[in-house]
Amino acid sequence: MRKLFFLAFILCASAPAATPVDVLARILASRGVISADELGRVEAAGPEGGLRLLAELLREKGVLTEVDAARVQALAGTSGAAPVDARMVPAVYSPPGGGISGALPAAALPAPAVPASGSPGPTSGQDAPPVTSKSKLPITVYGTILLNSFFDTAGTNNQDIPLLLTKQGTDPLGGDKSYGMTVRQSRFGATVTGPDFGGAKTSGVFEFDLFGGQSALPNAIGFDLFRLRLAYAKIDWGNVSLTAGQDWAIFAPLNPASFADFAIPEFAASGNPWIREPQIRLDVKQNVGDSLKMLYQFAVTDPNLGDYNTATFLTARVPGIGERGRMPGLEGRVAFTGSLDGRDATFGVSGHYGRGENSGIVDKIDYKLPVNSWGAAVDYLIPFTARLNWTGELYIGRALGVYSVGLGEDVLPVGGPGQYGVLSGGGWTQLQFMATKKVQINAGYGVDAERNRELPVGNRNNNQSASASLFYKWSPAVTFAWEYRRMLTNYRNQPFYNEQGDNMNMAIAYSF
Repeated sequence: MRKLFFLAFILCASAPAATPVDVLARILASRGVISADELGRVEAAGPEGGLRLLAELLREKGVLTEVDAARVQALAGTSGAAPVDARMVPAVYSPPGGGISGALPAAALPAPAVPASGSPGPTSGQDAPPVTSKSKLPITVYGTILLNSFFDTAGTNNQDIPLLLTKQGTDPLGGDKSYGMTVRQSRFGATVTGPDFGGAKTSGVFEFDLFGGQSALPNAIGFDLFRLRLAYAKIDWGNVSLTAGQDWAIFAPLNPASFADFAIPEFAASGNPWIREPQIRLDVKQNVGDSLKMLYQFAVTDPNLGDYNTATFLTARVPGIGERGRMPGLEGRVAFTGSLDGRDATFGVSGHYGRGENSGIVDKIDYKLPVNSWGAAVDYLIPFTARLNWTGELYIGRALGVYSVGLGEDVLPVGGPGQYGVLSGGGWTQLQFMATKKVQINAGYGVDAERNRELPVGNRNNNQSASASLFYKWSPAVTFAWEYRRMLTNYRNQPFYNEQGDNMNMAIAYSF
């Protein structure tokens, strides 16, 4: 104990005006509990913010339980505001299920909020009243209420989150220029901490947004429907975990930082493979020496290849190309995380394989053709400095439509090119710069290119996006974001239909 106090005295003397939180964080850093990068973030967050951030870090590392972290958060004087998240920008966002899934703004993250029962946060050091389930398990509710205001200068497949541009001159109604507002990218969720069982911790996550479409009513443009995002249970033995349910895919798992593309990740269909899918996943962590961490992931997944019939509303599930392959999809990933000047740098390699069957009638003959859906990807997070991150992915694969690769044309009808699946390749990259504690600037580019000889004339063969954005974190709960995206979509052997246009978006996010 005397050594501990002597260490605290030395740390205090070495940093003028160090707060008790700073001293505690430095002690934890010296013992290897938190990294040097995490220490810097705690010190930069100030007394109250640092306390909230440190509590969240310790919760993620298993030192504190959800309830313990909530009690510390309450002492930080949040008064109902969302806590500072340990995964604040520009760190990579790890979803509740485990694998890395993208670099996202802090206000966008599903940060465990201080448990509350609808009343303002506690004061005078009182504990926050917990939220519990019927079985008395602790529940943490989180969410982001998001308003998006947007303007498009060309025809798009989707007005508020355009993935690609329609052919130039093919809109007789003048919809190639448009403006709108929406809140349907808002998301809400809850995590439940279950009892320890057999030496393992148990937990669960349920998350949805309002991106499920609109009701068939004249005034239903704002009657947004729920869309399931995450729903899974997890058993965690520390270095080994098992997840069952719908979670982010481990194939090409990163996403750029964006509030304009919040419900669908930025650069989808222009270089960013993504999907949240039903799966059973095994994660294994390993420390190799003092500076290298390994993550091994393997999953069996739903075999969907992305050819679901969107023309009509269905309540029954009809077998598609992937389901007719009669086997689950397979995914794997290996990630290496090492220290780069005290900051974590990550490099991952992932793969996907699925078997399908394409069918059709040509000249009155019924054909059934094998389709092998496969993909290989690399992902990277490189922190150049404490303020500058570089993230991105590269991939190549065939019949990857469910990942928004070759969107809508990844497996083409029997009897023509692409009947065995279309080969595509591309990737995305983004720089994320923390100009100040409140201001983040991002710039990125993505491209998805398909093999010409596997496409009919007139099909989309190249889709590109370049973006720039500025986020201003006005308070721990409120973020303003301004984003600009330039899009270019080309069509095979039809240069007169090639289109280019802009999407401008202003967002206001309230995170709790």
